[in-house]
Amino acid sequence: MVWGNKTVAEGLSVKVARSNFRDVVISPGELMAENTEYINGPSDLQSNQIYEDIKIQDMVPEGTFVKAGDRIASLDPTLVNKKIQEWQAELDRAAATVAQTALDTALSMREARDGITNLKFQMEQKRLALQLSKYEPPATIRQAEIDLEKAERDLKQMEENNQLKQRQAASKMQQANAVVNRFQMQINDLNDLRGRFEIKAPKNGLLVYINDFSGKKKTGSSVRPWDPRLAMLPDLSSMLSKTYINEVDVSKIKKDQKVGISLDAFPEVKLDGIVKSVANIGENRPGSNAKVFEVMIRLNKVDSILKPGMTTANTILINEVPNKLLIPLEAVFSEKDGAKDVSFVYQKRGGAIEKREVKLGRSNDESVIVDKGVAEGDELLLTEPASAKDQKVKRL
Repeated sequence: MVWGNKTVAEGLSVKVARSNFRDVVISPGELMAENTEYINGPSDLQSNQIYEDIKIQDMVPEGTFVKAGDRIASLDPTLVNKKIQEWQAELDRAAATVAQTALDTALSMREARDGITNLKFQMEQKRLALQLSKYEPPATIRQAEIDLEKAERDLKQMEENNQLKQRQAASKMQQANAVVNRFQMQINDLNDLRGRFEIKAPKNGLLVYINDFSGKKKTGSSVRPWDPRLAMLPDLSSMLSKTYINEVDVSKIKKDQKVGISLDAFPEVKLDGIVKSVANIGENRPGSNAKVFEVMIRLNKVDSILKPGMTTANTILINEVPNKLLIPLEAVFSEKDGAKDVSFVYQKRGGAIEKREVKLGRSNDESVIVDKGVAEGDELLLTEPASAKDQKVKRL
């Protein structure tokens, strides 16, 4: 016969005992370090215009004890190499533009210098013509003066234009060189980024993989530009058990409540802890539509056998009431009496069995307080006997 997830043999009995009643909430959990340092890949992928996932080429096995500076993982540089090639092509075009701009500037400046030289010769000719015209009629002299003045103005204007052209040429060269420098800096940044694709341990510690959408990040997994974490180095000197409490029981859970902790891997190990925090907002866990609340339990003492990810059974003590009559839940039965449910037990009295009503108090997953109906030492059956099944309940 099965009662409350326990198999009960026919004919078994138990004596009513006086003990402390413990109101507890039992919940499975998982061990984790209270403080963890994450090992990250490069955080500047997006600033280098790399928005795709980066593959992890290889990573040391989980559980390896690493030292500061040890190689942890290598990332696939294919995307960075491709980006470097793209920028190198841009750099080559920009360098060609600089060379062409320099050539055009040299030709333009030479033409300007030749033009100035020619105008200076023309001005000198006009000056000589003016000197030779001093014996000519006044009109001829005036024309020679005008020609000289025009030549001087043309020379001055060409020299000013030449200065503007020089400044324009310098500006063009500056812009072209700025583009080259920008592309070269981008390539330098990408080369620096690629150099950081060899991931090193920031300190000594036990390497633990972290969970991703598709499971744990490992060789063959991806590093996303917005989440560069690869693995973690947990501080095993302080550990937590993370559990989730359903919305019915979470109101009972308070900070600093005592917790008994056992390990599925080592049932003989018993640990103690206290509730560190209770989430204010519920969440849906995979495979369930009910809301649950995250509860963190800090272990009072850490054992060397403890490892992150181990499964725990957490018994959270809500309340303890001393000196109460307790009986197993399996010893309690009920039946309808009109619209009311009547709780009763099967009590052995000598060779007879009595069906006696009991008044119950608080209960937990294993036992219930009996306020009235039985006395300490009474012997109760844990299964319903066929011989007394049809008896009337002896009321209080």
